[in-house]
Amino acid sequence: MATITGAMTTTNVLSDQLAIDLGDRISLLEPSAQPLAVFTRKANKKRTVATKFSWLEDQSKPRFDTQNGGATNVATTVAVTNGAYFQQWDQVLNTRTGEQFRVDAVAGGNLTVTRGIGSTNLAMNNGDELYIIGTAQPENDTSKPARSDIPSKVTNNTQIFRTPFEMSGSLQASSFQASPDEWPRQARSKGIEHAKDLELSFLFGRKSATTPGATEDRTTGGILSFITTNQTDAGGDLSEAEFNAFMLQVMRYGSDSKLAMASGVGISALNKFPASKQQTRNDETTYGMNVTHYTSPFGSLNLVYHRMLEGTKYGGYIIVVDMEQAAYRYLANDSVSRSAPSGALSVSMQRSRFASTSCMLPPPMSTIAQGSAPSSRALRMPR
Repeated sequence: MATITGAMTTTNVLSDQLAIDLGDRISLLEPSAQPLAVFTRKANKKRTVATKFSWLEDQSKPRFDTQNGGATNVATTVAVTNGAYFQQWDQVLNTRTGEQFRVDAVAGGNLTVTRGIGSTNLAMNNGDELYIIGTAQPENDTSKPARSDIPSKVTNNTQIFRTPFEMSGSLQASSFQASPDEWPRQARSKGIEHAKDLELSFLFGRKSATTPGATEDRTTGGILSFITTNQTDAGGDLSEAEFNAFMLQVMRYGSDSKLAMASGVGISALNKFPASKQQTRNDETTYGMNVTHYTSPFGSLNLVYHRMLEGTKYGGYIIVVDMEQAAYRYLANDSVSRSAPSGALSVSMQRSRFASTSCMLPPPMSTIAQGSAPSSRALRMPR
């Protein structure tokens, strides 16, 4: 037994003798995954029966091309960038000069043409925009050769997500000073982390299949991996004119109403626009959070603040997705449940893990001569 000379204090008394003043609640930094998992909660759920799956994307007929090298007002041979876009009897408009001409023959990148169809022959400049506006065949003429488009095949992978947690039976049976007890707290905390892993992979993931050991390790391609050319860089403060130009392109294809997942910087930029174009309401049934409905002459956006668009780069992003063309794919066959859990909890007294096998099916994209016409786009602003 220890002996103390002088006054007893809180520092020299046996620590086990002192009462512990511990709050009865454990505060959670992120108490819910709901405001974090915007895409995974909203996306349509659809099963796949293979770890790698594919879909077909149709392509619209290219209508725009550019002239190469210039041409005089009487030239009957016109060089173009993509000769395969053209056929005999095509009617083509030079959008700069207003001249219409007919295609009589195609040889590689050179068109043999008849100039000034219902218009005046004018010299062409290098880079002039050429617009295929239709065909006109002579009366009683045989049909021109048929041309069919073959859809392109696109593939994505499923990805196995696991978030294990474990505790001994003795600790499970012990009482805790603070609530919730450790097992439900871990289950809740790991469930949130699991949902975040899914959401981040569906946003930023890159498709891959490697073999680090005896079996294959697959990753799924996320939204941004499929948006390679369809990006707009504001280059500074976002103006309403810049955003309208962005809306013009993003609404060109797909549905008239799309989901816009915005970073804090993006939300702040859009809040500067006229209030008449914005209507905020709580849309619990669809998004489970406040949604700002932004309207424009080209269509409307369901604007949602995405808390996981953060950091030096993605902290200035707005990502627009046509949700009618996107799906959350989970792996299941007829002998496995077809339900689509965001994380299936396998209950065990000593060990548990959230495991999801899922992947993202991005919106289809159609290619035209002047670039890609997306159903999803990314708008980037500096932080």
